[in-house]
Amino acid sequence: MYEPVVDFTRRLVQTPSPSKGEAELAALVVAEMQALGYDEAYVDAAGNAVGRIRGREEGPGWLLLTHLDHVDVGDEANWPHPPFSGHVDEAGRLWGRGAVDIKGPLAATVYGAAAARAAGPPPRDVWVASTVQEELGGAGAAGLVPELKDRVAAAVIAEPSTLQVIYGHRGVARVRLVFEGSPHHAALSRSADNPSFALARFLERLAVAQRHRDPVLGASSITPTILRADTTSANRTPGKVTLILDWRTTGETPEEMRALLAQLTRGMKVEIEVPPLWEHGELENTPGVRTDPDHPLVRQMEAVRRRVLGPGPRPGLWAFATDGRYTHAAGLPTVGFGPGDPTLAHTEHEYIEVEQLLAGTRYYKVLVQQSPHL
Repeated sequence: MYEPVVDFTRRLVQTPSPSKGEAELAALVVAEMQALGYDEAYVDAAGNAVGRIRGREEGPGWLLLTHLDHVDVGDEANWPHPPFSGHVDEAGRLWGRGAVDIKGPLAATVYGAAAARAAGPPPRDVWVASTVQEELGGAGAAGLVPELKDRVAAAVIAEPSTLQVIYGHRGVARVRLVFEGSPHHAALSRSADNPSFALARFLERLAVAQRHRDPVLGASSITPTILRADTTSANRTPGKVTLILDWRTTGETPEEMRALLAQLTRGMKVEIEVPPLWEHGELENTPGVRTDPDHPLVRQMEAVRRRVLGPGPRPGLWAFATDGRYTHAAGLPTVGFGPGDPTLAHTEHEYIEVEQLLAGTRYYKVLVQQSPHL
């Protein structure tokens, strides 16, 4: 009833794969690669699904990179269709958690590379990999990239981009500030001792603070997210108020981040925690991807997009972070492209248009039939 890549996407969506629970999906991906005639297909020591199609020439080739895990489904009652149904509606939309982030693009890479192989061996090796724990900061990619970096000339991050070539994204850091005061009965209303007032002053300063700006990535953003107080009594002021900031970085060092926060909290009793680069956990700090928009790889991928899909958006940036931070940090030219609307990711209305899924598959086929332009 469905084209093979659509049927495969449905099976992927129907296989739940939350972070740290990706083993069943990895096995499914490897089995599909084997059935499609990949020269190698295996689950590596980190749990990543990895496939290889041998090229006819020596030298490093392509890496098409996605991931296996997805975020929580939220309230299932809010979904138009059950989140693990893989339902395809009359409008040609394939629904479910992970449909766009990232199982549709995953299927497109697997089938696009296989279609290229069916037309004859590509000029260079094609590695197709899907990693574990991308949604938790990239433990799978951290294990995969050192193993493949000498075999790969260019990395294509196949996150959804609405079929737009992507040349970068900002880094992501999570920073903790703990504002301290002196707990007391709320009836006394001692604002100087209540850390909530210091927090309020900080937020006012943050709202108008100048952000770091990169000529390619644009401006950083600093967004308050989690707020905690160390009291559960409505008539007792907190002794500590903890704030987590989501900081989308454009090249700031941890030292520069601390300096800005120290400036914005001047005169306040506060503990500032900025993690070092490559830290993971509640506090994390990983850099972004910054490929020159005029890089030969960007131009090559844009030329393929025009050839396969016709006119479309100019190359641009992702708002979110990807496993491309690991390939970029390893010195691999890193560019993104994928089917599906990224604004649907992590929502309760997640779907991928079948038309985009098929277009992405055609794109990857044509792309890997060329050697990477470097």
